[in-house]
Amino acid sequence: MAEAKTDAQLVKATVEGDPQAFEEIVERYQRLVFNIIYHYMGRRNEVEDLAQEVFLKVFRALDTFDATRPLKSWIGRITANTCLDEIRKAPKRKVWSFADLGGDEESKIEYFYERFGQHSSLTEKDVEDLFELLEKLMERLNKKDKMAFVLRELEGLSYPEIAKTLESSELAVRLRVSRSKKRLQKDLEEILYSGKKRIDD
Repeated sequence: MAEAKTDAQLVKATVEGDPQAFEEIVERYQRLVFNIIYHYMGRRNEVEDLAQEVFLKVFRALDTFDATRPLKSWIGRITANTCLDEIRKAPKRKVWSFADLGGDEESKIEYFYERFGQHSSLTEKDVEDLFELLEKLMERLNKKDKMAFVLRELEGLSYPEIAKTLESSELAVRLRVSRSKKRLQKDLEEILYSGKKRIDD
């Protein structure tokens, strides 16, 4: 079995005209690109089209890529910028508020709090429901805070990788992730409290 090529080798081969090399780059990083777009834009129907746009930009700019830097962070930055451009040119989106949560969602949040408090293991369905709630709450975050949170907590990138992706300092990234966690926890607590209050009333 042939040894997998490094990112630098694939970039070099692509620039030299090998289409198979670029297909390998796409295969290697499409999950990262798809997930960033989905978590950032929040709409499944936009993922495929934007992913194609991202990889087209990657292909066109590969000859300017600095091979001494991580390809993963570079592609992540192109993906993030593409999402930001899409948001800027799109009609203003509705700002989500707690009033948009239905009773069923409030019940789910309360259920998760109880489960976590008891240190219980979550089922696969629990995890799916939790991610749905998390995605809705993330819409309230500042755009760059949200991206930092997604890259760190959902994609597992290191702080230095995220700093390169967002063209920011590592300290700024850590602050963004920390701020996002605190905001999400505060929102969850507020929703839980408001839900209980309505039930009590």
